[in-house]
Amino acid sequence: MSVSWGSACRPKEGQSVSGDAFVVEPFGASGLQVAVIDGLGGGVEAARAAEGAVAVIRGRPGGDPLELIRQSHTALHNTRGAVIGLLTLDTMQRSATYIGVGNIGAQVYSRQPIKPISKNGILGYRLPQLLKLSYSYNFGDTFVLYSDGISSRFSLDVQIHHAQPPQDLADLILNRYGKMNDDATVVVVRINE
Repeated sequence: MSVSWGSACRPKEGQSVSGDAFVVEPFGASGLQVAVIDGLGGGVEAARAAEGAVAVIRGRPGGDPLELIRQSHTALHNTRGAVIGLLTLDTMQRSATYIGVGNIGAQVYSRQPIKPISKNGILGYRLPQLLKLSYSYNFGDTFVLYSDGISSRFSLDVQIHHAQPPQDLADLILNRYGKMNDDATVVVVRINE
């Protein structure tokens, strides 16, 4: 089984740096960690917070997702803080786990009811009781993680065909539903046979 993915990210209007970041990090024979991180506010300080969480996740490929979130929380104590959505896929087991802190959105196109949710909180400031959700998925399922700079209304758009190549889908969602007054990031991951 293989995974294809695409991403689109842009800073808010008037900024040269985005406070959003993302990770797509393979590990082991069949693992993939996918995260979207949104540093609070915008600009350089927001980017510094987001990159702190990126460094934790990249530095521990295949780490327990709960531990990665806790370690990111600790790493961000002296920053503005950030929100995160962390998806871990095991393509051999066809399993997915999701942990979200704050307002990162997750949309899954699947024949199964996969509805990831995030708990209110901010990495670096207030870590909620973490909720780790587990799912099994099918070939062709498509996972979309996005920052709050993307309107969730894209999920209702009948002209968005989730069978499109992931990069095309990410570009389309950003171009059509990205807000100009906020950093905007979307990552699309498709499970192929």
